[in-house]
Amino acid sequence: MKYFYLDNNIVIDLKNDRNKDVKSIINSLDRTKNRIVFSPAHIEEIAATVKHYDQTLDTAYEKLEFLKKLTDSYCFLPFPRGNLRLVKSYGVNIYQEDPIDTFTRVFNSYDQNWIPEGHQKQKLTLAENLEKDGGISSSEMNNADMNGILDEFKKELFKIVTVNYKILKKNSIMKQFLPRKPITIGMLRYVSLMPYFPMFEMTMEKLMEYLEFNRYFPDKSDKNVASLHDTTHAIYGAYADVFVTNDRRFANKVKAVYKWLGVDTKVMTRAEFIDEYNSAEIIA
Repeated sequence: MKYFYLDNNIVIDLKNDRNKDVKSIINSLDRTKNRIVFSPAHIEEIAATVKHYDQTLDTAYEKLEFLKKLTDSYCFLPFPRGNLRLVKSYGVNIYQEDPIDTFTRVFNSYDQNWIPEGHQKQKLTLAENLEKDGGISSSEMNNADMNGILDEFKKELFKIVTVNYKILKKNSIMKQFLPRKPITIGMLRYVSLMPYFPMFEMTMEKLMEYLEFNRYFPDKSDKNVASLHDTTHAIYGAYADVFVTNDRRFANKVKAVYKWLGVDTKVMTRAEFIDEYNSAEIIA
């Protein structure tokens, strides 16, 4: 089975019939061999339109109904849920759950997001100020060897992950999703981290944050909510075979992080997806 993970902008393309090529490809997928999955990141984006942009719950439910039809309710969930039928588990869990049920959980706890959203804005603002002060130029960094730059961050990343590991290990619930022994610096690779979702999640968050501080295809500080969702999509997308986004800047960041971690997921912009999959022979 091949798993496709579509960024929210691609889902919107499909719902609003904004791109006939993408629609044709998705409609032509052999669903016995190819599966589209959603994640809590998609649901959080829908919840955010209600919480931040005054859209109605009726509008949210329309989006959820479309997502249900698009994915056949297949989803990535970070932790086990005993009330659902498990399809596959490999660090992340694949279940079939009605997006409305996922939305209910996310929406009821959404107010907890105000803190990370605020932190994200602070981080993006700090990174913007660093560039304004002449420390780093995004126009230069966009052409830099990001693999080498991430190598330089490896020791610091290892310290951060180790500290967080010790904190999570004290949590009676979370420790069951962690390796029994602390990871070594050589284990900062997808193959080692992917079975332990909390470890992989924190590693991805810090790597995406580091790219922002280095002004690599950076986000603007007033896009903090979208930036936070992007990071979550990048985390879940690593568990799919194909990850498609219509955000070129985001795609470049994800490609850089996945390459450094050794993630095999193929990241494509919408145009790249159309070029590669606009063929019945490939889709079948």
